[in-house]
Amino acid sequence: MPDISYSIELKNISIIRNSIKILDDISFKVPEGITTVILGPLGCGKSTFLKTLASIYLPEEGKLIINNKPYNSISSEKIKQFRRDTGFVFQDSALWSNKSLYQNLELPLIYHYPHMTSDEISQIIRRILDSLGFDDNLNKRPYDISSGNRKLISFARALVTDPALLMIDGPESSLDFSSLEKIRKILKELKEKNKTMLICTYDETITSMLADYLVILYRNRIYSHGPYRDIIRSGDPVIKKVLSHVLDRISNFDDDLLNLMNQDKSD
Repeated sequence: MPDISYSIELKNISIIRNSIKILDDISFKVPEGITTVILGPLGCGKSTFLKTLASIYLPEEGKLIINNKPYNSISSEKIKQFRRDTGFVFQDSALWSNKSLYQNLELPLIYHYPHMTSDEISQIIRRILDSLGFDDNLNKRPYDISSGNRKLISFARALVTDPALLMIDGPESSLDFSSLEKIRKILKELKEKNKTMLICTYDETITSMLADYLVILYRNRIYSHGPYRDIIRSGDPVIKKVLSHVLDRISNFDDDLLNLMNQDKSD
């Protein structure tokens, strides 16, 4: 599988549903080779923002630009390659209910690598599942397993093509502590390989352990973005409110910095 990097940029994009702007005039360029964590209050458009970067949603206004070309001018073959090289983990898992777990996992490989043998596909799937510690029966359907295991299968499906970009919406949702620890471990290993990752999360450990860059969404716009240390040092009251529910629970955080962020918390 090829070693590819992508430049992704949003220019003045808006996503509109039922005459309501879910995202409003957003411009952003994805930092390459690092982990970006997206934070914001419930309903601010985090999932929509992530899906727009992945080209799952296309903007009604503005431009999605991939490798310096507007999305609507890119050939269908290049778009297919981009989607092959972008792993996406949905918050609700989004597995095919009428297919077995194994069929869900093999679909991306069959579609993107039609000449791959069944043995090669099986080896890739087994390697990914072993890394996640998943050992349930793959002949089961998604409705036969727990929501946590569905999330693990969704995560595995995103990894089978060895994507250049990994986008994860709510990695902590539906997971018990043991499963979440497995996900954190895999994400840490991917970060050490300089994989470009974008993560929407409320998990304090993922944020403190992985984030190189933070995006703060507020009222359907990007309120602030920048290197992790710069953003968490901000005295801006809106940023402090958005971050407080995460920072209050970070256990290995620098004490002085934590005190700085907690001061005037009632603002």
